[in-house]
Amino acid sequence: MREIKFRVWHKKENRWLDPWAEEDPMLCLKDFGRGCEVYLYDRQSKDWTNKDCQMDDVVIQQYTGLKDKNGKEIYEGDIIDNHEEYHNKKVVNYDPHSCFYCLIDLDEYPDTLYNGEMFNQAGEGSNFSGRIEVIGNIFEGVDR
Repeated sequence: MREIKFRVWHKKENRWLDPWAEEDPMLCLKDFGRGCEVYLYDRQSKDWTNKDCQMDDVVIQQYTGLKDKNGKEIYEGDIIDNHEEYHNKKVVNYDPHSCFYCLIDLDEYPDTLYNGEMFNQAGEGSNFSGRIEVIGNIFEGVDR
């Protein structure tokens, strides 16, 4: 069974939130029957609040369960490169209609979100993730 993990990008602050860092608040999603709301835990007041952060302020991305050739975890929104097969960079994106991760050409993202090639085809023993490399993400750009 794969690990269920998430990462959170704060759009207003233009950075990743780290719930384990002392300077960042812990994050919780609550659903009161009218859609999810984001709550942050303020370590000083020791209280949960959604005063400074709304759902539109954050982007939550899920871990695919795969790692690249360097052992780096691959999340949706990551930009990957496969020097052996691809002639361009790809964005990992979740397709909610088909319930799988797909690869979208970076040049076509975000105009095309769901017509990419299937990404989670890498089954047990497959070397697919051993050939690709995470080179950035949709928020911070490409490292190289």
